[in-house]
Amino acid sequence: MKQKFFAITTIAVLAIVGVFVFEHATSAQRPNRNDQNQQRGNRQGGERGDRGRSMGMGMMNYVSIVDNSWLDLTFAVKVDDETLVKARPIYQATREKFMKKMEEIRSSDNMRGAQAAMQSFLATTGPEFQASLKEVLTEEQLTKLTELTKKRQERQNEQRERMNRFREGAGRRGGGGGNQ
Repeated sequence: MKQKFFAITTIAVLAIVGVFVFEHATSAQRPNRNDQNQQRGNRQGGERGDRGRSMGMGMMNYVSIVDNSWLDLTFAVKVDDETLVKARPIYQATREKFMKKMEEIRSSDNMRGAQAAMQSFLATTGPEFQASLKEVLTEEQLTKLTELTKKRQERQNEQRERMNRFREGAGRRGGGGGNQ
């Protein structure tokens, strides 16, 4: 009985210490909100309005499409290890192409055409990617992967629409400056 109590107590203490350390380690990495607000002229909401543009130039993260496809292939389609080894260079090459194109667009001054440039790049790279996968996957696996990708994109589009409606609603309610 004493050993059980000691083990449970030890686990509880370790869990509490772990939570405490984690909370303080992450809070040490958080920027000081007061300093940020002073730099922004005490504007409420901080950088939230610009977060999407800074992360992906106001567009979706196209590299995540490849990453999510790899996750779906690995865990949802559940292909064997041999197939994963064959598919891996295809995914790596495609991911590197997307990253290179995104860096190229970020370094250019044409941010207005960034979305269109990535869409056209996706239109040319996507079929090439699919054709390469067709050589490695069975028809059934490729169909299942395509369905999963479409479902994921639909969910992301729905989420993006909800966020846009939320932002529009917040803008109409007067989420403006420091009038509060």
